Amino acid sequence: MEHETPIYRLQSLQRDLIAFSESRLTNVARLSAELDASVQDLRKLLDRKGKNEKSRQQLVPATTTQPDTLKIEDVEYRVNSDFRQSALAVADELNLDELDAAKLCVDVSPDDVSQAGTTLALRAVLHFHDHRRTLLECLRLILQQYNDALTADDDGLMSIFQGPVDVIMKAQNGPPDAGSGFWNRCVDGLTDVERFFKSMSDRQQTMIMTGQVPVGDAADALQAQQLLLTRQHESLVAVLVCLLNGRYAIEQPGYRSFISKAATFGGSLDFAMHYVPALIASAARLGSNENTQSETSHSLHKLFEAGPAQQQWKLPQLKAVAIVTWLAEYSRRYDDPTADPQIRVADRQKAELSRSDLFMQAVKDKAFHFLLAVCKWLKPEVWHDPAKLGLVDFLLSDASIIPAEASQPAREFVTLSMREFQGFTDALVSNMPDIVRRLKSEEDDQRRLNFSSPPTEVTRYEPDLERFIVIMSYAYQDDPETSQDFWSDRDSNLHGFLRWVSQRLPTPRVAAFCELLTSISSDQKAANQAHRFLLEDTAVVSGKLRKTYSVSWTQIFAELDTYASSLRSKPTAPQTATQDGFSPGREYIEGVETGIMLEAYLRLASHICRVSPEARNWLLREQTFHLGEIMFQLASSGIEGRIQASCFNLLSAMLTEKVTEVNDGMWVMLDNWIAAGGPAGSTAARQAVPGRATTSEKHYLQRFNERPETATAFVALLNALINPSSVQVGGTLDALPFPESLGAPSRNAGVEAYVDFAVGTAFRHTADHSRLGIDSTETNVLRYTCLEFVFRSLTTFNEDLLLLANATNIAVDSAIKVSSLATYARLHPFARVMEWLFNSNVITALCATVQQNADMLNGLDFGSPQVQATLKGVQVMNLAMRLQATYFDVVRPIVKTQSGSRAPPVANAALASFDDVVLSQLGVVVDITGFAASNHAELSLESLSLLHKLAASRKLSDAAEPGSRAGNRLIGALAYTSDAIASELVSMFEVDEFEIEIGEPPLKLVKAQAVLDMLNSSLDASLTRPTVAHCLLGFSCGERTVNTASDSAFAQSRSLFHAIAACSATLPMAVGSSNLSWLLGVKRGCQDIVNKLALSPLTANSVRPEILSMDLVEALSKSQIPVTFSSLWDLRECTDPETLLESSAVAIRDFLKSRELFFEYAALQLRIAAEQRTFSVQESTMSTLQGVIRLTTGEQEPTMSIIELFDFLDLETAPALEVTQRMLSGVDLSVCVKDDLDITTAYDLKLAEELLVLRKQEIISTGQLRDVGDEQQLDDEIRATLASLLSQNNFRAVQAARVTALEAWTELFSLMMTSGGLEDAEQTALALLGLQTILGKFEKSLSNGLDAAALLGKLTLALVRSATPAMGRPGQQITNTAHERLLSAFRVSLKAITESSTGLGLRDVCYRTCIAVTTAMPLKVASGKPSPSPHARQLLQLVHHAGDRLLVVSTEDAFSGRGSTRVSAVMFLDALMALSQASAVNAAMLKALSKLNFVPVLIDTSIGSVASSFQSQNEELRTTLAYFHTALSLLLRICSTADGTQLVLNSGFFSAITDSRLFSTDPDIGLDIDNAAALREFYKLLSAILRVVTATVVSRGASNAATLQQAKCFLQQNRFSIMAIFKRTSAVQKTSGPPEREALSVAEETTRLMLVTGFLEDDESAQHRAMKTNGFT
Repeated sequence: MEHETPIYRLQSLQRDLIAFSESRLTNVARLSAELDASVQDLRKLLDRKGKNEKSRQQLVPATTTQPDTLKIEDVEYRVNSDFRQSALAVADELNLDELDAAKLCVDVSPDDVSQAGTTLALRAVLHFHDHRRTLLECLRLILQQYNDALTADDDGLMSIFQGPVDVIMKAQNGPPDAGSGFWNRCVDGLTDVERFFKSMSDRQQTMIMTGQVPVGDAADALQAQQLLLTRQHESLVAVLVCLLNGRYAIEQPGYRSFISKAATFGGSLDFAMHYVPALIASAARLGSNENTQSETSHSLHKLFEAGPAQQQWKLPQLKAVAIVTWLAEYSRRYDDPTADPQIRVADRQKAELSRSDLFMQAVKDKAFHFLLAVCKWLKPEVWHDPAKLGLVDFLLSDASIIPAEASQPAREFVTLSMREFQGFTDALVSNMPDIVRRLKSEEDDQRRLNFSSPPTEVTRYEPDLERFIVIMSYAYQDDPETSQDFWSDRDSNLHGFLRWVSQRLPTPRVAAFCELLTSISSDQKAANQAHRFLLEDTAVVSGKLRKTYSVSWTQIFAELDTYASSLRSKPTAPQTATQDGFSPGREYIEGVETGIMLEAYLRLASHICRVSPEARNWLLREQTFHLGEIMFQLASSGIEGRIQASCFNLLSAMLTEKVTEVNDGMWVMLDNWIAAGGPAGSTAARQAVPGRATTSEKHYLQRFNERPETATAFVALLNALINPSSVQVGGTLDALPFPESLGAPSRNAGVEAYVDFAVGTAFRHTADHSRLGIDSTETNVLRYTCLEFVFRSLTTFNEDLLLLANATNIAVDSAIKVSSLATYARLHPFARVMEWLFNSNVITALCATVQQNADMLNGLDFGSPQVQATLKGVQVMNLAMRLQATYFDVVRPIVKTQSGSRAPPVANAALASFDDVVLSQLGVVVDITGFAASNHAELSLESLSLLHKLAASRKLSDAAEPGSRAGNRLIGALAYTSDAIASELVSMFEVDEFEIEIGEPPLKLVKAQAVLDMLNSSLDASLTRPTVAHCLLGFSCGERTVNTASDSAFAQSRSLFHAIAACSATLPMAVGSSNLSWLLGVKRGCQDIVNKLALSPLTANSVRPEILSMDLVEALSKSQIPVTFSSLWDLRECTDPETLLESSAVAIRDFLKSRELFFEYAALQLRIAAEQRTFSVQESTMSTLQGVIRLTTGEQEPTMSIIELFDFLDLETAPALEVTQRMLSGVDLSVCVKDDLDITTAYDLKLAEELLVLRKQEIISTGQLRDVGDEQQLDDEIRATLASLLSQNNFRAVQAARVTALEAWTELFSLMMTSGGLEDAEQTALALLGLQTILGKFEKSLSNGLDAAALLGKLTLALVRSATPAMGRPGQQITNTAHERLLSAFRVSLKAITESSTGLGLRDVCYRTCIAVTTAMPLKVASGKPSPSPHARQLLQLVHHAGDRLLVVSTEDAFSGRGSTRVSAVMFLDALMALSQASAVNAAMLKALSKLNFVPVLIDTSIGSVASSFQSQNEELRTTLAYFHTALSLLLRICSTADGTQLVLNSGFFSAITDSRLFSTDPDIGLDIDNAAALREFYKLLSAILRVVTATVVSRGASNAATLQQAKCFLQQNRFSIMAIFKRTSAVQKTSGPPEREALSVAEETTRLMLVTGFLEDDESAQHRAMKTNGFT
């Protein structure tokens, strides 16, 4: 429903119009459709139906009982009396039809949390005004684009906007181009808006007078209403300007109606100023001879000249503006004296004089005052510029003041207004040059009269020309393109005016001219042209060179030198000294105008020097004037603070794009000046005070802090000095930002005195500025500048040098530019700045800087000093958290060892870390968290980065007190604000299609990624306790538990968690044909959050039901796309070698991670459904994974199945780049390895670059470079090495992501088989489908991805076991399919076994897979005489194809494998033996085993080692026992044939039994087994061995005397043990001893052996013979 409302349509149209105007719109067809859909709304403009009695009766019927329903636009709504009263209030407030008012109330969302405290009526009023504002902005944009299309003669643009514009302009029943009618409706709209504004203002005043001052949400709503009305008024004026600048029919009556409207306006000055651009544009349209007939213009001129037709105005200044703007254009008709020969010369002169007098009178009526005030209001000086503010305030000394509560103008309105101001100033210069000359002449006369008058006579002159010049400077400020109008044509009026006005300037005009020149040189090209202009101090006059006495470099230098000389020659007067020897005396400039002049010259020179490389190079290298020395001379005097600041600013400008020589020279000049306490180069030292020490640098620097602008400029100079040069930025930061010996002759070397001033004085004292009444803007500028100094001091310190010095063999001391690393650590400002950051006063100032109202910052421009100071404060805190370990562990110990060569330590509180600093100021954490949702992206990202570190701090995360229930300190601080902050973060995860269609990341997604990184790291930091992440995600946190309150945003599904979960499912992965890394990164981060919360025992109970209700598995499934859907990754093919060097690799990695997280969550939901027996969830999940989403309506929707989602394994990149090093071959890069979450370890590229560059510098310093090209080759090697490291990082990350995704996929597939609730037939079918899918990938991975092969092998085993039932089911098709899949699995498994690169684990799985296949397939056909089955023949053929290596590998694993692999290998051999016996090829198998000497070794490793295995501490005893039994089982199978038995006997079978002494121990006497379980295993082994012995006898036959004799000997040798076993199993012993089943099995096997060997018969006959011989018993 929301998407169908008119305001939504208009907002969508406005959004696309803005994107179109900025060339960002990719879907122009949508714009055309939106124009067609909204054209009728636009055509209505601001029309509305007034209050209507009939509608009122429908809304509030005059009946005793009012109905519960109300019909609006054919829709019935259930309403109550409060709703009716709200609708009536809206109708009365807006003079609106009552039913329309009721519809407004319906349209306003009652669930809008952001307006929860605002009444329904007020929300409806705001909605009404917002709709009108949006409509007018759309109209402005449409007309502006249409005008641009007309100007550019662009048929494509015309085709888009021509039709809608025609419809909009068309009257109800009028011609297509009825521009005047639309114009009149816009003029009437101004009256309508002004009436609303006045009504609102009157109501506010009434409330204030009656003491009902609105507060809270009500005050915010009223302020919003004021802003919306202001924006409507601006947009209406902008529409009028667009109509005037286009080709619309604006006739004389329309202009008259507008002038009449402006004349009758008597409202606030800010609304009056809105009229100015329309007055200028209308004068240009109807006053000049290009667009209007002469008769019409002359008739309109009478509105302004004296006479009966003159318009009467309520605001005299607005009238004056109308006159000057009209005359500037109207005078163009009189440029050509011959244009109208019928007019007499006298009449022409009289008319010209009349216009001139009219203009001058308008100027006297403060036309330029008003225009300059408009310029100042439209372009306020955001950064404190005392010189410009002083000049403008001087020129506006008696002008009207704009109300402080006036809303700041919109940026679009400012741009449009300044364009009109440009036209006005150009027209005045071009069309009325005599007026400009008259202004200058009269002003000069007034100045001469002023200087010639006696001192007692007060005279005053108006600097109107200066005002006009400053107006022109405002008009062209920050517009380098149109500023070229001054430079591109030297014969143009503007260039002529510039040259004319620069000559013979009095002091105030110098300042105005310098302001203009600064304004029109805002870019490098224009600044270079301004520099060349200043080089010209002569001109050709009558064929001779004459000095022009214009503003030039020569003139500027002359004035500066003159004043500096006067300071040097002035005698020093005795002065009273303070305690420290410093004199408070001051030298003042003679006359205010001299100061204005100096300030103007210095500001101009600073600007040109900063922007123009030509000027900077000329000042530093080509001219002989020692500008730096002169600046220090001026700054050393007691001149006004603004001039002193200007001197420092010029010195800073000279350091733009500096080189080391210039920087070091400036440092020396500055240090000499500070050390001497006087001008640089001066030989006179400061006057010594008897009994006092000489003034220290510290106290001399203190005086710069007396004025904020001076302190700001001086610290800015320090910033320019410590900022690395462009040469250093590109390489290793291994040099000090000043000469190493700076200050060494007179004090300790270094810049600690300057650090102490910038941080310990200037910044520390800013906390007191509000108490001292210093302007907040000045304070913020100073704070920003000081924090920039701190920031530069911290970021230019290279901590990697300290690490590399300790971890590598590179001689860092000789490789760096400083004499030693210890000197670098001691002298760099890093150490002193970090020391100051733990000072309590500095901490207070830092926190005061950061603790700002987030809403107020959002309302400011990003470039404002308050926002920038706050940002810089957060950055400094971030750096302090990151670098504190380096400072405490490395730098501070070095500094302490050299404490004698440094300044006294800073007074610090007992703080052991910056965590303690934050702990002492926990309130600042709340503000920093609030900045996370800031409109200013950089502030938001920096705050999130800092919050990331704070959340990971153990000190901040520990409980407040032992046993306290307060829990995490950060959570305690955020407890009452986290919901409000999180609600602002929600919008970052609500992404519309239009925001991403351009293919570039929108700011909201950049911030969303930072939020996700912070939340994920916070969750990872503590798995068992609540964290900041839980707090922000919507949970109520205890000490060790989290829950959800019933009235919380989480309970209402409006929490940040819900927004992230929804984003994880709905955010696309690709735009067009390319997958995009920034989309995939956000999607992966969202899924990561959801999975962690769903798996965590802290949150699982709260999160899982929410996710289930969101149908997240289904939604995530729908968002999955095939790998082949978008073949590009950040516009690169995945196989492109460049992919691994760019963000494309990140896109591939995150795509794979996203798939992995989907598989993980689906597996979790399936597992939970199986455990909790929620069969509906289990069924829907399985259906989704099988490719069909079952909707609640009963319908089905296709989606990618688990099989289709396996396509990610085909995603492969080019291999990582390899580099062959020659000159860097000895560099050990292992020190550059860092921990990485995705791939365990990765190369730190920044550290690697530092290492390689240091190695390069070491090579150069030791003279190892011989050829000219060696250094270039060395640089190439460095670049190639870094590229190789980057590609290795990315390649490993992609490979790791692929493996983890495969692991999740295989786990999910296995879970579907075991916990999916499938019937047997369904399970078998799914298993066969799975085998078909994975076997090809399994085989391929054997050669290029063994990690993947291991996972696929495990799944293959599971699927084979699930598919085996199909072999016994009726149905030829399913059996054939199963047969085919099992054979394929057998073949691939055999290949895996024989591959040389496979490991024991994979071979173990493959052995078991082969065993499962051979077990599942019938090996014999029992039709008549048993014969080998086709299955057996096929399996045997596959075994033969595997070659001899199969037996070599399997027998080797059987002997020397570890763990279960040995068992699996023996079982595999057993299966092969069974297969060979079934296929009647047993002899060949036995021959192969004999060749490998397998059986003797098998006997030795099984029977021969059993005793030692039981007696030693065998950790794998269970596996060892399994091996013994498996080996005996294989021996038993071998012995099933006569040839096999012979092989076993020949291998020493009976001797091995004897040697093992297994049968030589009587359990009744003593057995080295002390528990029943072990004894049970002992008996099992005995029975297994006896089984083999029996088999040897049976297999060889009773006729084989040798075998029988061996068996009988075995029984005879172990008869006592056998008797003990029989005794153990007798009826007498049934009630005691070990479990009898195993012992009984031994007895049974012994009995069986005795029977087959005839042992008892032989034994009895022997005894009988013995009795007969002996004769007695």
